[in-house]
Order: sequence, then structure tokens, then C-alpha cells
Amino acid sequence: MLSKNLKAFRLSVVLALIISLFSITSFAGYWTFDFGDWYYIDDYGNVATNRWVGNYYLGSDGAMLINSWTPDGYYVGSDGAWDGQPSRYSSGYSSSSSSSSYVTTSGTYYGCLHDSGYGIAHLDSVSISGDVLTVTGTLDYYPGDNWENTTQMSYGTYQFKLSGQTRYGEGTDEGFYSMSKSDFIYSTGPVLYITVANGVATELCYGA
Repeated sequence: MLSKNLKAFRLSVVLALIISLFSITSFAGYWTFDFGDWYYIDDYGNVATNRWVGNYYLGSDGAMLINSWTPDGYYVGSDGAWDGQPSRYSSGYSSSSSSSSYVTTSGTYYGCLHDSGYGIAHLDSVSISGDVLTVTGTLDYYPGDNWENTTQMSYGTYQFKLSGQTRYGEGTDEGFYSMSKSDFIYSTGPVLYITVANGVATELCYGA
């Protein structure tokens, strides 16, 4: 009788282990595509939100972000993957006048100083102090020369590091007209364009 009970106990343990293994397998995380967006179902069968899964970020509704900035400052492209650039909220630069981090991701940033009505990001203020450009408002951004991948950044105050090699000027249909830094500070234009490369603003240009 003891032997039969022992065999029954062993069988129940084995069955429990098999059931638990199947349960773990059935809830393993996986991606799913629904209504035009990608979602990630976590190990417990829930839609993951507000977190990274590999090089992809899931928003507050669980949808994978594309062509946008993540809350921690990384840019994800049209395929949803992180572009490999550092966070715009972190850099190797420091400033004695401000504790804010500089925008360092390479690409072009621009905003309109007037209400254009064309959907261009609006800037409330632009100032240069020493080697720091500070803009407050909403910026449009595109990586490299691919303006078709433009995305709009959230409203905030952004700082850009300037250097002795930064070019200043005005862009027209006839080309780029250079000016000194001091002349640029006292000039203005409809739209401010900021080109960033290797963590530094390489060109500031007012244009239409």
C-alpha cells in the first residue's frame, strides 16, 4: 500500500511540473500587430506599457513608438528602433550657468518664431549666452538630410552647445549668407534652423 501511495505521489509531482512548464511557455513574452501598431505581451499575458523591449519603446497605450522621442530622450525611427544616438538629455558637456543637459543628437532642429499657421513648431524665445543657445518652445527634428522623417518634440526649454566653428547666417533662395555671431544675436527671422553634429551645433540659420 505504501508503494502505491509513493508512486501516486511521484506521478502527481511530475504532472504538476509538466503543467507549470506549459503555463510558463504559454505566457512567454511576444510581439503582436493590431490595428496598425505593434504591441508586446509580457510574460504574464499583459500588454507592456511605458518601457523598453530591446531597442523598441512602448508608449502609455502599449503601442510601439515610431518617428519620435522616448520619455528618456532617445529617438526611434520609422521602424521603431532606437537610432543608436545618445539621449538628448545626456552629454559629456557641463555648464556653470545651467544644470540642464545639452541636445546632442545629430540632425536638424527648427521652429518658427511667428505663428505661421503651417504646422511648424513654434518657439517662444531664442537667446545666446556665451557658448550656449537656449530655445523655449516646440521644435521639429529630422535626422541627417531626411526631412521627410520630421517629428515634433514636446514643449520645453532646450540648450545647444556652440563652438568656435559654429556658423551663423541667413538662408534665402539665393543661398546662405554668413554673419558674425554678434550680428546673428541681434538679428531675427521667421524660422530658426539648428544643425547638430557630434554633439555641437555646427550651424545656426534664420530662414523662411
